[in-house]
Amino acid sequence: MAPETPARTSTRQAWLRVDLIVALLAVIVLLPSSIAVLTEPALRPEPAVLATVIALCLALHATTFLAIRHPLAALLGADAVMLVLVLISMIDAVPTAFLPSASAYLLVVGQVAAQSRRPFPLLALAGGVFGAALIAVVEPQLGDFRLGAFAGLCGAIAAAWAIGLVMRARRDQAEERATTRIATALTEERTRISRDLHDVVAHAMTVMIAQAEVARAVRDDDPDRSDAALGVVVDTGREALRSMRAVVAAEAPREPLPTIDSLGALVDGVRSPTVQVRLEESGERGELRADAALALHHAVREALTNALRHTAPPVAIDVHLRWLPGGLEATVADDGGSGARGSDLGSGTGLIGIAERVRLAGGTLTAKERRPAGWLIQVELPVERGDS
Repeated sequence: MAPETPARTSTRQAWLRVDLIVALLAVIVLLPSSIAVLTEPALRPEPAVLATVIALCLALHATTFLAIRHPLAALLGADAVMLVLVLISMIDAVPTAFLPSASAYLLVVGQVAAQSRRPFPLLALAGGVFGAALIAVVEPQLGDFRLGAFAGLCGAIAAAWAIGLVMRARRDQAEERATTRIATALTEERTRISRDLHDVVAHAMTVMIAQAEVARAVRDDDPDRSDAALGVVVDTGREALRSMRAVVAAEAPREPLPTIDSLGALVDGVRSPTVQVRLEESGERGELRADAALALHHAVREALTNALRHTAPPVAIDVHLRWLPGGLEATVADDGGSGARGSDLGSGTGLIGIAERVRLAGGTLTAKERRPAGWLIQVELPVERGDS
């Protein structure tokens, strides 16, 4: 499981939303302008040609939306549309290649440069330059301005291409930083757990093993001494459990370890007039190891915290525990509330540490966006079997 996937997905979706807005603005602004130019009495073509050119402009704008997800297919479509527009301009002397909607071609070139890898961005640039040359050669109304038109068209195409490359570089750098942050968080979490377990628990476990060996050795010859040694084992074991609680929850080092029943209090602490939380449990309850119960407790707490931190109220959250023959499946899902709420709280790596704890407990954690709104955190943990 890649716990930063939701963050990366959000960043990617934010990028796509910007692209969508730009494409919509291009339709709203450029298409009416193109129609206005075509319907000028001095330039108005035959009705059939007019309808064809408007349809081609619509198709060109459609490729800007297609380019958001499939830039290469959009580039092929945009090249084909521009070629037909150039041919119409050459045949009917209508400057279709210079219509405002033709600028939508630049958005497609930028998307190819932003989303594709070599050699496709270079091919998009080369195709754009070839198209500029074709327009400069065949456009009947350019006259002595063919060279200037070619230079201007090439400059516009190169600018769109360069902006796409810059956006891709920035996105790649952001993803690289996110990857580094994830790796650092995982390493720090593992180091902290290892260090704390060694410092806090290792000594207790050593004492317990030593006392258990004494109890076994003198069990027949000195029962009183054996009982005393077993008493030390019991007391030390209890203290070790308290110490393990302190490893992950230093704010309450003397409280009992969380259990399944502890989730009720956790949920009750989140409820408010603007936050509805429902806790459901299905299936026959099994036994979780202490580390699995602890990981579950922290996963549910982190999911509830994220829902409150990043979602504007009112919000509804469902916590569902589903017991299966081989394990426990726990999900925490929110409805997205009244929208996303900007927050600079937290480091953005909370789920990373929780996912590592779940993994060390033998389980998996998955985080994904819900449709149409909200997030879902799912934890799968093994169930204790036999006398283990």
